[in-house]
Amino acid sequence: MKIRTISILSALFFLSMPLMAQENEQTIEELYLQSAIKTQIIKAEAESPDRDMKMIALSDISQMVEDGSAADNPEIAALLGDLGGEGTTNVVREQGHVLNDFPDVRREAARILGKLGTEEAARELNSMLLTDPEPMVMSEAILAISNIAVEDKQSRNRSMAAAIYRQTAVNKDNNFAYTFLQSVENVANREGGISDPMVFEEIAKIADSRQGYNRVVRDRAFKLLRDLQGM
Repeated sequence: MKIRTISILSALFFLSMPLMAQENEQTIEELYLQSAIKTQIIKAEAESPDRDMKMIALSDISQMVEDGSAADNPEIAALLGDLGGEGTTNVVREQGHVLNDFPDVRREAARILGKLGTEEAARELNSMLLTDPEPMVMSEAILAISNIAVEDKQSRNRSMAAAIYRQTAVNKDNNFAYTFLQSVENVANREGGISDPMVFEEIAKIADSRQGYNRVVRDRAFKLLRDLQGM
């Protein structure tokens, strides 16, 4: 009797397996649908003219990056790129005034792109480094891109050098210069050195007392030049 009971239970288990597989398949489809809907909601938030709504979109994207659901979503990097260009490459004007110049939105977008860490994210950060006028945004962008392992290292290095060159030409910012030096060190430590003359030239400029940077930044630049020689 006991053997017969076990046999019946085993038969019921195997009969239920197709139903279980179907149920799992439905769950995957449901998860995909939920992800698509969530992305569309975030897109609507990001496209809102309201600054606070854009920050909500960034918070939602940040959560997706943290839980891993943004990794296979090609739209996320593009959305972050759009938010990273608010007021610079993506400009809304009214009677000659820029309505969407939100540096804090751009800075947060740069931070999250660094966390996303994909090649697409690096390309968006490259664009920010070449176009954004705000030192605080560029500081976040250059630090973010320095933490991404990219294939096109030369393009990344040139963007980093171009960013500090642009800033130096307009208004020297000690905080951005220090972050640039930290970013170069991040890259060199991860990749076993760096060999771009443009990067060396910009570091040497920062170390030069005639350029106007404070002593802490100049000393940091001088030390980095020495450290890079030993790598």
